[in-house]
Parts: sequence; structure tokens; C-alpha cells
Amino acid sequence: MINIQVLRIPEEIPNEVWHSLLALVSAERRQQASRFVHQADAYRSVLGETLARVTLGKWTGARPGDLVFIRNTYGKPSLISHPDLPFNVSHSGDWVAVISGGHAPLGVDVEKISPIDMTIAERFFSPLESRSLAAEPAEQQLETFYRLWTLKESYIKAIGMGLSMPLDSFSMLRGMDGLWYCPEAPTYQFLSQPLDEGHMLAATGSAAMELPTQPDVITIEELSSFIL
Repeated sequence: MINIQVLRIPEEIPNEVWHSLLALVSAERRQQASRFVHQADAYRSVLGETLARVTLGKWTGARPGDLVFIRNTYGKPSLISHPDLPFNVSHSGDWVAVISGGHAPLGVDVEKISPIDMTIAERFFSPLESRSLAAEPAEQQLETFYRLWTLKESYIKAIGMGLSMPLDSFSMLRGMDGLWYCPEAPTYQFLSQPLDEGHMLAATGSAAMELPTQPDVITIEELSSFIL
């Protein structure tokens, strides 16, 4: 079973809750959070790790604060105690997301939707994707751009190679059934959906295990109940 959990970042976190969150995450994360100029950036960073710890604690039976993470050469995290338990974390704008479960690589990506120069697609997308994007009605191009971008990011995060794998070396295409697929990665399946009007979510997982059709929305109150 694969789970995708998302949490909307509140504008303000009560001091008691914030200090509990900081106490749960790694010392490296606390130091990172203290260096952010904007509190929202600190919230995203700390809540991303907290949601991962709480979620993985349920999978492993370990206390969330006892979990220790390591990263591969390309930055993909894993658990020292359960290296074969797949998971992935992403955060952007108002949301954090965690995907976990099963026994095969997983990737997730969240992006805040902002106006962009569409010529950027020619630099990062495959020729097939660029042509498909250009053929979209003008009012749909921004959404489609972020669908493609998050799908590609979730895939390279799943395979654990990060941006060392050129984004234009593979294509994300939408089939007649409306589902997304990658011709270069036939053993993977993909999910793409807006979280709200300003954010896009994508996930990648093995075709052997079905991805959920909707993420579970977790509130800060629910998250806090596991750590206070």
C-alpha cells in the first residue's frame, strides 16, 4: 500500500507547537531553520521533515524522533534502520507532501504555480513535450507546464538521480485515458493533480503497486497530536 500525505502550511504556528516541532527534527534541520530570513521557509523545511518522521514512525513502529536519515550521492533520503522502506518528501509554497509505502522507489513533487516564460520549456523539456505544450490552448499552458515539470521531478526523485539526469532525456505524455505515462519508463506509473489553484502535485511509483487517486490531507492539529 502506498500513501501520499499532504499538509497545508499555516500562516502562523503557536510557539508551543513550533518548539515541539524543532525538538523532533534533526540538529541540522534546526540549524537550517534558524538561518532562514522568512519564517515561512523555516515552516516548510521543518514541517516536511516532521511529516516524514510521523509517517515513517507509523510504518516502522519507531518513535519519530529516533529515526535517522541518510542521503545518497544525489541527495535522496533513506532511513538507516529501514533502508528498503521507500519514501520521498517535497515542499513548496503552502504545502508539504510525503509519499511512502510499498517496496519500490517512490517520488513526489509539489510546486507553487507562478507565471513563467514558456520558452523555458525548450531548455528543459523533450522536443515531444515542448510540441505538446505549444499545442495546448493558451489558457491551459501554464497548468500543463507545471504538470510536466512536477511529473518529471517526481520521476527523477524516485530513481534517486536528481538533476544529474537531464530533464529533456525522457518525456511525460498524457494518454487517451487521461493518465500520464513515460515511454522511457514503462515500469512506472504517475499521478498528477492540483492541490489548489496555486499548487501542483505529482507522484511516481512502480506499476506493480497502485498509486492512490487522492492524497490524504493532514492538518497541523493532527500532526501536532502525534508529538505533543
